[in-house]
Amino acid sequence: MKISTIYDAVVSKCISLFPTKQRLHNPYELTDNPELIMNDAWGLKVLSSAYVENEFCTLTNEREFSLILTRGFATVGSKGDAFDVVTKYLLEDQNTLLSNFYSTSELGIPSTIDQIEIVSISGINFMINNQKSLLYCEIIIKIAMSESLI
Repeated sequence: MKISTIYDAVVSKCISLFPTKQRLHNPYELTDNPELIMNDAWGLKVLSSAYVENEFCTLTNEREFSLILTRGFATVGSKGDAFDVVTKYLLEDQNTLLSNFYSTSELGIPSTIDQIEIVSISGINFMINNQKSLLYCEIIIKIAMSESLI
């Protein structure tokens, strides 16, 4: 099975989990994205990979992916209230991802994936993009798939 199949499965899963969110044009550099997209978006970054030789002539590729979630906010009333509301939305978004990336069957290609592991969950981060206030977070997952060497 190709790693591109797993990449496509992760993208498809995110699209189905967040049908109203926009996909980031550039998840590697958040400030490169249009302000409107950043209001409620997700993105996928491909991170490092490690190969591990296993018993029985198999090789496991452990690839990390970073799932980025962003939310914009405007302060109409209290700034504290705006932070609270958007923070809770991001926490719910994180929870949605975590509950849908906990097992190999969640991506719809269970025979291809040996293991899915949540590596880290960032805190909620603040940024300003073209005068727009945004909060974002990042979830890093590791997906392991094995291949036979013979």
